[in-house]
This record gives sequence, structure tokens and C-alpha cells, in this order.
Amino acid sequence: MISDNEGSFYMKKLLLLFCSLLLVAGCGKPAATLPTVIGSGSVDIPAYKITAPAAGKILGLILESGERIGKGQPLFAIEQPELDAAVEDAATEAARADAELTNLESGSGEQAIAAADYSLQSAESSYQAAEQNYQKMASLYAQNAIARIKVEQAQAALATAEANLEAAKAHQTRLTAKASPEAIEQQKQAALQAQQHYQQLLQKQQANEAQSPCTGIVTEKLLSSGDTAAQGQHILTIRATEQCQVNLKMQPQQAAALKTGQEVIAEAAVLKKTFPGTITAIDNGTVTIMLENKLEELKAAMEVSISLKK
Repeated sequence: MISDNEGSFYMKKLLLLFCSLLLVAGCGKPAATLPTVIGSGSVDIPAYKITAPAAGKILGLILESGERIGKGQPLFAIEQPELDAAVEDAATEAARADAELTNLESGSGEQAIAAADYSLQSAESSYQAAEQNYQKMASLYAQNAIARIKVEQAQAALATAEANLEAAKAHQTRLTAKASPEAIEQQKQAALQAQQHYQQLLQKQQANEAQSPCTGIVTEKLLSSGDTAAQGQHILTIRATEQCQVNLKMQPQQAAALKTGQEVIAEAAVLKKTFPGTITAIDNGTVTIMLENKLEELKAAMEVSISLKK
């Protein structure tokens, strides 16, 4: 039988063993690690100079300094009358070639065929009437009941009616008969070339239209709609509001350990906030990081520290 003192002794040993196991288990877990700081740098907010893509008169420039604009939004176009006219002509020719191809592949429309059928019926009726009249005049002439000129007039009318009937038959045949495979293939090539020519001219025209490279604010406007610009002339300046970057200077060996696309965290101590970002370029010892998310709070030249995201 175990005494009270012995029971207390065994209880203490069990408690000591239990605490030891807890301590060992706790030591087995890895300690939480802080993000690795790779450097610090100042915020650079991109400003884009918008220049004239070609020489000519500026059209559609309605923005003013201080206005916000979205990425991809049209800014203005440069007028080039000869190119604009060529684009319009090419569009018309491409549409005509496509319509002709459709007609060759499917034949004429129902209305055109119905009209040809009606014309053919009318021509047949006219021919039958002319033939009956000629037979009548010829019979009367044989009986010396009418002058020869009446027969000649009836004969001429019959010849005209016959020619009209043949023309109506040929017209209906052309409308109802489908084109040969060779003719269709030839028209397909013509339609394709017309479309390609139109697209080439359209691309040239679109190249004369400027679009905003970012979401931002117009900070400078040097020319207005209606002004004439030289190719490459500075027209607008747009400061980005949804993107900014930080350039880190470090040893090339350290930079080589990083990768483009790697996620980072930028901490602005003055704001007591962090911003997600991504490494976008590594050039020898310069690492470029693009930041995102609520960037209106960040100001140009503001200092931030950069840590690798775990």
C-alpha cells in the first residue's frame, strides 16, 4: 500500500515529466521569422510625356490640366486627310467585294428572282400574243384582205417579242444559277485582298490616335485641339495615380539572388502602412519594384523599405 508521502512524490514526478514533454514539443516548432529586408529607396511616380504620333492638325483633344483619365482612354488624333479618304475608299471596296462574294455563293436574292420570274412570264405572254397576231395578219394577207405592210409590222412585233423572251430567259438563268467553284474562289481572294488592304490602312490611321498609357492626372497641356503639331512634339503630360516604382541599389551579387515577378512588401514608416509590390526588372545592381494598391497615399520621394514577401 502506497503512503501519502510516496503518492505525493510520484505525482510530482509525473508533473515534471509532463512539463518536460511540453517544453520539447514547443522547441520542435520553428520560430516565426520576420520578412527579409532587401533594401530601401524613394518612391518614383511615373510621368508620361504624350507626343504627336504624326504631323498634322490635332483633333478631339478635350482634356484640361488637372483632369483624371483612365488607362487606354483616347486622348486625341492627328488629322491626315489623304489617309482618311483612303481608309474610307478601302472600307467601301472591302464591303463591295464581300457582297459580291455572298451573291456568288448564294445566288441572287428572292426579290430579284421573283422579279425575273414575272418578267419572263410577261415576255412569254407578249410573244404568244405577237405570234397569234402575225398568224392572223398572214392569213388575212393571203386572202388579200389587208395590205402587205400590216404583215410586215406584225412580223417585226413578233421578232421583238421573241428577242425580249430570250433576254428574259437569260436574265432568269443568270439570277438562279450559282457561280462556278473557280469564280467563287477567285472572288474570295479578291475579297481577302480588299480586306487586308483596308486593315493595313486602318492600322496606319489608328497609329495617329494617342491613348493614355496609364490611369492618372493631366499635369501639363501644351497644345489644344485645332493646333498643328509636328511629329514627336510634346502635347500632354500625364502623372500616374495607380502605379509607382522604387529603384533599389544593391550589390550585383545580392541582386542576382532575386527574380523578376517576385512579390515584395513596401513599408512607408511615415504612413505606418505597407503596400504590395512586384519586382519588374533587375539590371546589374539596380532592382526596379512596381507598387500597387491605394497609391494616392504615397508621395514622390517618400522613403520606403522593401521586404521579400513570405
